[in-house]
Amino acid sequence: MDKTGKKLDDPPIMIVRHRREGFLGQHHVVLPAPITAAAAEHPLLSGLFVTDAGLYPNAQGHRVTRASGSGGAVLLVCTAGRGWAQSHGQRHQVAAGDVVFIGPGEAHAYGADAADPWTIEWAHFSGSETLCWREAIVGNDFFLRLHPTAVAGIGLSNVHESLEAGYDEIQLLLAAVALRRCLTELVKFRRVPSHAPTSVEAVEATADWLRRHPAAQVTLAVLAKKAGMSPSRYSDIFRQRYGYSPIDWFMRQRVQQACHLLDVTREKVEIVGLEVGFRDPFYFSRSFRKVMGCSPRDYRAIAKG
Repeated sequence: MDKTGKKLDDPPIMIVRHRREGFLGQHHVVLPAPITAAAAEHPLLSGLFVTDAGLYPNAQGHRVTRASGSGGAVLLVCTAGRGWAQSHGQRHQVAAGDVVFIGPGEAHAYGADAADPWTIEWAHFSGSETLCWREAIVGNDFFLRLHPTAVAGIGLSNVHESLEAGYDEIQLLLAAVALRRCLTELVKFRRVPSHAPTSVEAVEATADWLRRHPAAQVTLAVLAKKAGMSPSRYSDIFRQRYGYSPIDWFMRQRVQQACHLLDVTREKVEIVGLEVGFRDPFYFSRSFRKVMGCSPRDYRAIAKG
C-alpha cells in the first residue's frame, strides 16, 4: 500500500523487457511507470526503491549514453570482461571487480570493451536515501575498484531476481532489501579499498581472537605482530575495517561483554569489570560510561526486554 492506503497495482503477468539486440542469457526488468510512481509514495519504499534491474552477460556491443543523466541512480557491477565508463569529466577503464555508481541527473556514458566485453549486474533506483548512499560509496567520484573475488558477495543479482518473481508490494520490498544489503556491502568494501584480502583477513583474525579473549592484556605492537605487519599498517587497516583504532575497539568489545554479564549474572560490578579485562574499577566505570552513556550500576537497573 502507499501512504494513502491505496494498494500498489499488481499486474497478473510479469513484464521482462529484452533489448532487440539483447545478449544471450540476459535478464532485464523494467517497472511500469504507475508502479514506480506508487513506490515513490509508499511509506516503506520511498527511501529506496528499484525501478530497473538486470544482468548482461558477455555484452558485446553494449553502449549507453545519457547526456542529461538518468532520473534515478545507476549502479553497475562488472563481474567479468572489460568496459569503460565516463562521468564528471572523467573516464575509467572498468574490469572485473569494479563498480560504477552514477547519481541522478549526472551526465554519463558507458560501454563494453570490443575485444573482451564485460558481464555486468546492474540496477537503477530512486528514493530519498539515494544521494546518501552515493556519498558513502564513491564520494565525489563515480567509480570504486574492488578485488575481483569481492563482487560475488555483493549480491546485486538478488535485486533483479526479486522483481522477476513479480512486482507486487512484497517483491518490491524484497528488491529494496536486496539492494540495501548490496549497498551496505559496498560501504564496507570502501573502507578497505586497496588492501589484499589476505591483509584484511589477518586483521579480522586478530579481532576474532580479541572477542574470545576479553581479559587479555595486549598492546598494538602485539596485535600487529599477530597479523604479521607493522603497527602503523595494522592500525590503518583495522580502523578502515572496523571504524575504530584497535585498542578503542577492544575496549568497546569489553564493555559489550560486560553488559551481557551485568544482565545475566548478579556478580559485583567490580568482578564483572575484572572478568572482561578491566583491572582498575575506576577505569572500567569511565570506559563503560563513555560507551553506554551511564554507569554499570545504572545500566544493570534498566529494565530490559
